[in-house]
Amino acid sequence: MEIDVKLKKLRIQLRRNSKNIIDDVINRNVSRSQNNFKLQKEICAFCATTSNLTKEHVIPRWVFENCTKKFFTTSMNGVEQTYNKTTIPACADCNNNLLANIESQINSILTNINLADSFYSLEQIQNIIRWLEIIEYKFQLLEFRRTFNRAKSSEFIEFLKDIPLAIMREEIEFSHEKAITQLRNAQKRVTIKSKVKNLNSLVIFKTKNESFHFFHNINDFIFIELPKFQVALFYFYSRTFENNEHAKDQATKIIAEVYN
Repeated sequence: MEIDVKLKKLRIQLRRNSKNIIDDVINRNVSRSQNNFKLQKEICAFCATTSNLTKEHVIPRWVFENCTKKFFTTSMNGVEQTYNKTTIPACADCNNNLLANIESQINSILTNINLADSFYSLEQIQNIIRWLEIIEYKFQLLEFRRTFNRAKSSEFIEFLKDIPLAIMREEIEFSHEKAITQLRNAQKRVTIKSKVKNLNSLVIFKTKNESFHFFHNINDFIFIELPKFQVALFYFYSRTFENNEHAKDQATKIIAEVYN
């Protein structure tokens, strides 16, 4: 299948260039002497080239139904950002060839399977997981590119204005080393072909809700509700479960906490 070819090439590209990408993040976004480095050309988030760069959406446009007004809120400083403007740099080949084809195949899987009378194959489930893990990697890169200085709340501290949001998290004790480790882990997840060990970590809900819903916690989980396909996806990035029912119980509790 074409998606297998594209995923393989993406894995190879990222595996080959992971160190260069991490070094760029450290020099461009983490180092306090980053200002001079920021004058250098951006690089592709997947192959590290500086040529033919485009803006790759962290969440594909078809997921949020191409609505330019839909937004998510950053919990650390309350900043709203529209999905349409939530992008990272990627070269034309990685964006328009590899990622576009992968997303097209995922769209096709969701379109052609009606959960009322059938279910996804094991390979289709693995491809959905692979796609969600690519989103997580992109989100982690985004959080290094976004800084605390956009906050307008009373909690804003001048000294923190250039600190990436990826570091401003209590669960990692505000450690840039731990944030970089999580980024490396996200890269590694994308480069691993088999997702058999992670099958129980994906919970697939049938839904009749008419509105798109989304929330995400770095290195932990993602929830996307897609009314067009009457399906909601909840995936635990770094947790595995003995069975899918355990994962479903945990996912249901988190969803209830978020929306109640």
